[in-house]
Amino acid sequence: MVGAGCSVPNYPGPQIQDPPNGFTLNVDADLERRMFPDREVSYHDAWVAAGWGNFSGIYINGHPGVIGAAEVEAARQAALALPARRPDQVRDFSEVERLTIDGREALAWSEMVRSPTQGIEYVAYRAVIPYDTVTFAVEMISGDPMYKARPDTLRTIVASFAVGEMTINFPLALIAAGALLLVASRVRARSRERAIRHSSITLKQVPKAKEGEGAKPAGAPEPGPAGPDPTGDAGPAGGAGPPPGPKTASPPAEKLSLAEAIARQRERTEKGGR
Repeated sequence: MVGAGCSVPNYPGPQIQDPPNGFTLNVDADLERRMFPDREVSYHDAWVAAGWGNFSGIYINGHPGVIGAAEVEAARQAALALPARRPDQVRDFSEVERLTIDGREALAWSEMVRSPTQGIEYVAYRAVIPYDTVTFAVEMISGDPMYKARPDTLRTIVASFAVGEMTINFPLALIAAGALLLVASRVRARSRERAIRHSSITLKQVPKAKEGEGAKPAGAPEPGPAGPDPTGDAGPAGGAGPPPGPKTASPPAEKLSLAEAIARQRERTEKGGR
């Protein structure tokens, strides 16, 4: 949301921001004659495209210092005074025009070279954009039929030049920041409401039973109806007998050998037969 208040360039650095399709960066490409051939070059870059023998190029040259209108007009006059490549060529130059490029007042002119046999051979647009300590000369030249049919397109492409710095729209950025703060405050308010609701719930702790109290020993039988008293004392009719007394431990079983156990069993059988 805050990004809505920022303008991020398509290409960083001094650069054409809307290069046409088919153009590629080629820093080694350069003009035969620059707009300001006698000035020092502190920055250079280029976009080139070639299709079916029709070459197009965009050239960017940075010159230290500020270049004013008088020097721009002198550069146009010097280019106009150059001889044509062929005697049948006719070169048309526009007057210097003022336009805004990258928020700066720029100066530019257009060119067209034509001949009776080939018609329009190429078109060009050259712009000068002065900054505080450097001036950029941006020139586009094309022999592509598409650009020759619409030479104003060159002006649009060159005018997309920018130094490539991120700019901030402070009013819009402040609005976006305020919206973010509002959303954050609402989230905090909802968190406080949930905390208040949770604090109103009373939790009771169930006491833990002590070990051995109320706990059934492992393996103990489930309680059921009282059975007959093994002593034979059934108690009052229709009621349960007296509560059993404390149980005494049974004497340990006598250990007998196999022969003694057979003898005792035989005695019990004989007594039973009598």
